[in-house]
Amino acid sequence: MNLTQLQGFVYAAQTGSITQAARQAYVSQPAMSKMIKELEKELGVPLFDRVGRGIVINDAGRVFLNYVETGLDQIQAGVEAVAKRTTKQQPIRLLVEVASALIPGIITTIHHIYPDAPIKLTQRIAAVNDTHDFDFTISTRQPRRDRRSVPLLNEEIMVGSADPQIKEQQFIKPEELVGLPVVALGGHTPLRSTLDAYFDSLGIQLNYQYESDDPATIRAMLGAGVGIGFIPSVTWADTGKQLHLARIAPNPPYRTIYLTEGQAKEDARTREVANALVALFVSEREHALTV
Repeated sequence: MNLTQLQGFVYAAQTGSITQAARQAYVSQPAMSKMIKELEKELGVPLFDRVGRGIVINDAGRVFLNYVETGLDQIQAGVEAVAKRTTKQQPIRLLVEVASALIPGIITTIHHIYPDAPIKLTQRIAAVNDTHDFDFTISTRQPRRDRRSVPLLNEEIMVGSADPQIKEQQFIKPEELVGLPVVALGGHTPLRSTLDAYFDSLGIQLNYQYESDDPATIRAMLGAGVGIGFIPSVTWADTGKQLHLARIAPNPPYRTIYLTEGQAKEDARTREVANALVALFVSEREHALTV
């Protein structure tokens, strides 16, 4: 029994697939199958049930998995503790394309787990392929299949304005927005892409009178009473509380925000970061805007 076998077993348990486990471990599928079989032979008990072409971890496998994950985490912690004394901590590369208002909380969460690591924050990239350059990505982009990802949040997008006319109505139809002066992020930004896809599907063209690629500028303009804007109900909650809000009905737009890990192999600390960021976004849901 060796670390390669144990890590391969963890990958197989997490993915439920020998093929996916082999891909994460950078070995061939036959080699991964052989590792699992040798491990089961050494333990004297099957760890997976074979179902069709797939595998499902069984009761014995789940018990073993708890011990293996703990052991591997301890080994990784030991390696990091020794390396920390002789090497400089590498920077954490963070891409936050959406939810910029939550960046202070995101940075604090990561710093709590990596207290000695500098954090390099990026908020815009030119192409989706550039996401592999980051340790953690928070975005509405569809996650890459070869990376671990988790949905952090699914939030409704409302209409907001300092104009008292919005206050008089709880709901607004998409076609009623035509001709109104819209304050919005510029084209090709994630929020704008979500909105364009939504209104294009309805055959509706809006009057984008004021545009900026800076969310803080858009929020400030709306707060100053310039035009109407689109307010994500969780990540823009602080801005929305200053405005009159209306829900788009009957089928409001939503967006899903994902956390994607940039590294092919997950260690204890990246798993801890992922869990902590999920908890952060879950707590933010409690402050979601309502009408």
